[in-house]
Amino acid sequence: MTTHQASIEAVADRFFAVYAAADENGIREVLAPDFEGWTSSFGGRELTVDSLVIGSKWEADNVEMELEEVCRHVTDRGFVRQFVIRMTNAEGVPMEIPGCMVALVADGRITRFDEYLIVPNAGQE
Repeated sequence: MTTHQASIEAVADRFFAVYAAADENGIREVLAPDFEGWTSSFGGRELTVDSLVIGSKWEADNVEMELEEVCRHVTDRGFVRQFVIRMTNAEGVPMEIPGCMVALVADGRITRFDEYLIVPNAGQE
């Protein structure tokens, strides 16, 4: 791993730590001011720094989940993180949600990421 890739790895480590801790200042520090993001959850939606701060706090207060089978690949421009979310939904049903995040990093901050989640029964009634 190059020094540049190691610095990207450190940015990824920092983001996931501050997000899990619902650390608003930490999230704002690790994301670029012009950060843009997207997630496939809820039918697909754009993400901003503010929406990630709000989401991290909501998850910390309302969701009991475990991230497992985490695998991260660092590139020269960012990283790809594969994972499986294991949780129990509001009806008490265990769920497994495979996902992938593709992130771009510049100047020590995340500038963009796209998150793809495979939610069971999404879009089915």
